[in-house]
Amino acid sequence: MIKTLLSALTLSLIGLQTVHADSKTLEQNFKKNYPEIPVKSVNASPLPGIYEVYAAGKIIYTDETAKYLFFGNLLDVQNKKNLTEDRLAELSKIDVQQLPLDQAIKYVKGKGERTLYVFSDPDCPYCQKLEQNMTSIDNITVYLFLFPLKNLHPKAEAVANKIWCAKNQYEAWEDYMLHRKAPKSATQCETPIQKNLALGQKLQIDGTPTLFLQNGMRLSGSPQNAEQIEQLLQEASSKK
Repeated sequence: MIKTLLSALTLSLIGLQTVHADSKTLEQNFKKNYPEIPVKSVNASPLPGIYEVYAAGKIIYTDETAKYLFFGNLLDVQNKKNLTEDRLAELSKIDVQQLPLDQAIKYVKGKGERTLYVFSDPDCPYCQKLEQNMTSIDNITVYLFLFPLKNLHPKAEAVANKIWCAKNQYEAWEDYMLHRKAPKSATQCETPIQKNLALGQKLQIDGTPTLFLQNGMRLSGSPQNAEQIEQLLQEASSKK
């Protein structure tokens, strides 16, 4: 019995060493074949002989040779799961404790027991939709990082600066996002906009809105409705 257990353990260890070795070989081949793509991690996928490469915020599937690459969603049809989406959500998590909150507009609704971190562009229509949905969300603390994308919205940075310099920042933000009422502040002040843009680049944020839940989970794009936001907040609260 003991010999059988030792044999099984030895085989398991050999198997783990093989997987580790194959991952290292793949990483070396990938960097050699595609030096311009920065690899963040390499892991085995549920498919034998196929690995997931996490790079530039995306998952790439390939084998040990890294000669051929394929993109797309890996689905567990029987259990109705998008395995690629689940892995991306896990791999793109951040440590929210490291966010520089002094660069954000903070507002609290109700008891503020749940927390949401939002990178938002004042001229982004999806960000405006998010703000509409947020009006019915209670018991939340929001840290809003002004994140204007000038290549898409040339006037957004000027608007963001005025919102930051307003006497009541959140009121100015809400007036603009919900009612398209331009901020009246003529006062100039030092703003964190450029720091936010640099932070977004570091966090690989390439679109707005981008949200982070209090457990670090990333959401790219606006949830469909207030009910979906509420569900996400509840799930994040239970997984802290």
